[in-house]
Amino acid sequence: MNQIQLLLHKTLGRRQSYRRLFMDGDKLKPDAEIVMSDLMKFCRYHQSITVVSPVSRQTDVPASFQAEGRREVIARILDHLHCDDADLVRLEQNQNE
Repeated sequence: MNQIQLLLHKTLGRRQSYRRLFMDGDKLKPDAEIVMSDLMKFCRYHQSITVVSPVSRQTDVPASFQAEGRREVIARILDHLHCDDADLVRLEQNQNE
């Protein structure tokens, strides 16, 4: 097996692991919806990553970098799951509850 085949095999295996954990067929499992909705809110998935300090009223660069790191994590999970638009809308709605 060459390097490209090995990388593809590893990536597909990891994707299958994510899908087994979070998905039931083509839909998120009920518990996965709760977790993903929480993570999307915590990771600022639908928000700007720019964090403004309440004290100085200026951009808080370390906090903004932290927000971007969190956002990358949820984006990676969603990329592995390949959620459809209906799942993303439902997750966004769950954030507001």
